[in-house]
Amino acid sequence: MCAHAVCPLPESALAGIRERLMQQFVLYRSTAAFWSAFQGMQEEVTRDHPREHVRLCNAMADIAQELGAVPQAQLIDGNTGCTPR
Repeated sequence: MCAHAVCPLPESALAGIRERLMQQFVLYRSTAAFWSAFQGMQEEVTRDHPREHVRLCNAMADIAQELGAVPQAQLIDGNTGCTPR
């Protein structure tokens, strides 16, 4: 089995998430409605892939940054919580 840093995320885990986040961002920008949708999608994807929760949350944070919802994504390291970029 390969280490988490080497294994790619299962494609199915993020299937549709980027598109759905983009749609929400276009509608709501970086308002509470966007972040509520973000959290709902995050709960959904981590429920379906519990062993990948840190990597999936970080991937979603990166997507939010790419969309412009945040200037800098705050990532989690799985051990101590948030880590700066």
